[in-house]
Amino acid sequence: MKLIKWDPLRDLLSFQERVNRLQGSRRPDFPIDRGPSWCPALDILETSDAYVVWAELPGVGKNNIEIEVIGRKVILSGSRTVENEYESAEYKSVERVQGFFQRSFDLPGPIDVENSAAKYVDGVLQLYLPKTEQVEDRCVKIECAG
Repeated sequence: MKLIKWDPLRDLLSFQERVNRLQGSRRPDFPIDRGPSWCPALDILETSDAYVVWAELPGVGKNNIEIEVIGRKVILSGSRTVENEYESAEYKSVERVQGFFQRSFDLPGPIDVENSAAKYVDGVLQLYLPKTEQVEDRCVKIECAG
């Protein structure tokens, strides 16, 4: 059986989004109110020589994804918009979340940023982050390959 780490903040934000959708509004005093937001699901794998990260980003264009590595911290951010083809129609249900996303996490060890790579295929981002012995504290952006 695989254990899944519980993130109470994510559950709270998800609940707040649902309440806001039911009320048809967002609270202006909500502390992280940057407009509509969502949080992509991640899988992180450690091998003997690298960390491999998969992020589910369906509907996000490759050019709307930003990947930054600062030391051991990885920051994924971007945005997703859902186009409305029917200007005069009224929605009866909205479940596809759009807007800004940001996800950051720390890896257990230092990363060789020069040999890191990102691949984005069919809505799934795969990051290959080789391990290294020395820690680099500079900020590096990784471009997605299609």
